[in-house]
Amino acid sequence: MLLEEPNRQTPKAGTPQVPRRHRSSRWLRVGLPIATIVVLMLWILGTFHRGVIQGKKLPVPQEAAAGAVTYKVEARAMPTSTEAVGTVQAEQIATVTARVTASITAMQASAGQRVAKAETLVVLDDRDLRHRVEQAQEAVRSAEATLEQAQSDYHRDKPLFDQQVITPYDFEHTQTNLKTAQANLKRLEQAQREAEVNLTYAVIRSPFDGMVVDKQADLGDLAAPGKPLFTLYEQGRLWLEANVPEELMAHVRLRNLMIVHIDATEREIQGRVAEIVPSSDPASRTEIVRVHLNSTQDLVPGMFGRLAIPLAPEPALTIPESALIRVGQLTMVDVVRQGTIERRTVQLGRVIEGQYEVLSGLAAGESVVLHGSSPASASTSDPSKKAL
Repeated sequence: MLLEEPNRQTPKAGTPQVPRRHRSSRWLRVGLPIATIVVLMLWILGTFHRGVIQGKKLPVPQEAAAGAVTYKVEARAMPTSTEAVGTVQAEQIATVTARVTASITAMQASAGQRVAKAETLVVLDDRDLRHRVEQAQEAVRSAEATLEQAQSDYHRDKPLFDQQVITPYDFEHTQTNLKTAQANLKRLEQAQREAEVNLTYAVIRSPFDGMVVDKQADLGDLAAPGKPLFTLYEQGRLWLEANVPEELMAHVRLRNLMIVHIDATEREIQGRVAEIVPSSDPASRTEIVRVHLNSTQDLVPGMFGRLAIPLAPEPALTIPESALIRVGQLTMVDVVRQGTIERRTVQLGRVIEGQYEVLSGLAAGESVVLHGSSPASASTSDPSKKAL
């Protein structure tokens, strides 16, 4: 007996048939990201966190200002200045050279050595110079003998001429010999003095108290006029040579006292304007100003320096150091406002006469709390301080 198959619907012709597993994978690709996003949103909103205290703004506790020592911030005229860069230079620099040509037999100084005035630096071979002195002395002795003979002839012929024993021509010849001998002796004596002076040039000495900068010759070298042997400068006389812009020259005058800051020594030195070069550099539009430094300790030529040029005073807000609260990189103050203390961050500028310039964070008329002060001390030390 034949069993009949169940009746199945025959798909219509032209209709594509999608497998079931393909439909399931498509729902997973679409539904899974959506479900993930929903779960994340619920987690962010705190649905899954039970017992967590929700964040909210809490009021900042305020401190009463009663009994605090305060300082009223007011604008005051503060001196202002700008800077011109420069270089420390020696006022007097000497290049030591020989005046005669001779070999160097001794070098008694070196670079970096302090030398006193007239101290021996170089000794030259003086044998040739001594020989010239001896020759000059012999020539002088010969001239002296010639002069003696001429004087003797004159004293002999003068009475004879007066008695007309000899002719005027013969007596005139005697007079000429005497004058020639006298002039020759004077010339040779001058040559002897020059030879003796040249002999002193064999020892070269320091022209002043100073510091040797460089040694430019060695033992055995030939010294000659114009050939440098040493370079030295007078140590106690240094100045700052600054390039001052043209527009600032109105604030610089000869003999004015000015402040020079030397970065290498971290010192401020007072100086007086010694020279102003009356010429401007067309490239930089600056003029050279030389300021004599009153203190030269630890200074050497070539150091970098900055010349402070005072300008017209400008109004500025200032507070004392006792009002500052430093926390790491921040600088804050406690401001008294309507009977309470409010902590505020400020930006500081220069420090002038123990007062700190306030660039931002405070306004004129506000009061700041001074820390580490008592009302009694505030009332006796500074009239601008008061206790609430």
